[in-house]
Amino acid sequence: MGTQQAVAVPTWYDDIRYLFTAGDIACMKNHGYDLSDYSTVKNGSGSIYGQVSGGMMPKGGPAWSAEKVTTFYNWMNTGYTKGPRATTSKRLKTFAETAPTATRIRKEVTTLSPKEVKTLQKAFAGIMAKPIDDPDSFYALAGWHGFPKPNCMHHTPGYNPWHRIYMWRFENALRTIEGCSDVVLPYWDFSQEELPAVFDTAPLNAYTLPVDTTYNGTTYKKGMTTERYSAKTIASKMEGYDTIGCFDRASKETDWEDYHGLLGGTTNDTTFHGHDTGHLSIGPTMANQDISAFDPIFWFYHCNLDRLYWEWQKTMKATTSTSILTTIQTQASRNIFTVPAYEELPPFDKNSPFSVDSENNLDVAYTSTSQSVKTMRLKTKGTSSAKEKFTVHTEMVNVRVKGVNRLKIPGSFDIHLQKDGVTIATRGFFQPNDVEKCANCVENAIVHFDFKLPVEAIAHGTLSISVVPLSTPETDFPLSKLGHPTINVRLLLSNH
Repeated sequence: MGTQQAVAVPTWYDDIRYLFTAGDIACMKNHGYDLSDYSTVKNGSGSIYGQVSGGMMPKGGPAWSAEKVTTFYNWMNTGYTKGPRATTSKRLKTFAETAPTATRIRKEVTTLSPKEVKTLQKAFAGIMAKPIDDPDSFYALAGWHGFPKPNCMHHTPGYNPWHRIYMWRFENALRTIEGCSDVVLPYWDFSQEELPAVFDTAPLNAYTLPVDTTYNGTTYKKGMTTERYSAKTIASKMEGYDTIGCFDRASKETDWEDYHGLLGGTTNDTTFHGHDTGHLSIGPTMANQDISAFDPIFWFYHCNLDRLYWEWQKTMKATTSTSILTTIQTQASRNIFTVPAYEELPPFDKNSPFSVDSENNLDVAYTSTSQSVKTMRLKTKGTSSAKEKFTVHTEMVNVRVKGVNRLKIPGSFDIHLQKDGVTIATRGFFQPNDVEKCANCVENAIVHFDFKLPVEAIAHGTLSISVVPLSTPETDFPLSKLGHPTINVRLLLSNH
């Protein structure tokens, strides 16, 4: 923050997190005190204020100016607001971020020139033709996501970092093809109305499995060709799931957990749900986690998700290993950026650059620009701190289906919220076919689903749920095998 004058109504994201330098944070971490963490600073604010107002902190100086001290005091006195404040965030400065020098500029796929399209097609055809045991082959790289070498990194804090490296590794493979050393993986902005025509051209339209492969008791036969829905069906399914709305909501969030959803009990209607339902909308292959990466469209779809993640990072000034921690609220999420064992992203080489900074670490940037964060954010909360100012919105409710044990459900599934036996909203979940053999899934077995609806949609009726595996769409899954899920209805709150 600027030091010319004190801020009367400061927030964590606009002002307070910038009071602590990287040196301050590193110093206090040695004493078990994390100044990059909102909760730590909030809970220890009295001690911090005493230290900085008396000139005793930061150790070694320089001492805070009177304006900084007053700003911190005002934050305590006005309720420890996380922010951003009521006006559009100024994003006054960054955490020592360097200017980007990326040379790999990923474009939206429909903006490619005819020459760029031909080069891209040549690169895909080239890696598809490589022997299956070649680490740069399409078969080998697609197999890292499902079969035959599964690495399920879904619905966990490592989801976005892992997939960012995955896109980068795949792009490197494309560059091994003669004449394609400068090829860049484009992204598919699926918020557009029509499926790009380039996806109907070989080899981007489909992939044929070159060998028999057995995985978790299921044999995928040589000659199996990936399947995809029509453009009209894809658009219809995304609309039904509110896929694009999920990413729009995510872009307006300020906390890491809220951006992803589901983590730490946060509302499951942002990135994770958008990712899942995008997969389910595109086709039978993309909906099957075991083989989804074999559909060529997978790479363009996930490239776009990485773009959206990077845009959010830039908006939040969270593009470095220091600054991203200021957006994280739970220890489980902090671990992936602070604990070496969690920072490793198998099966990638230990020397692969960690993926916090896309532009400076991976040499990757996108043609799009960040959007401003809006401040009216409706939260699903059962309680709110008495220190926080909030507004209750009586016209909308959140219906949460909580405590769903997904381990018995065979593969990806839909969950329908019903009123008097009639479906009023649908959510989806993307997972392996034999989910009980997935270590990550077992560790994160209990999930929840959120439905933000007008009060009128649920009033004067009996609510229930129906779970339908996509592998058997004609059959409801027995609710008795889901553990003990509950249906909870909560009012929505906003922070001002």
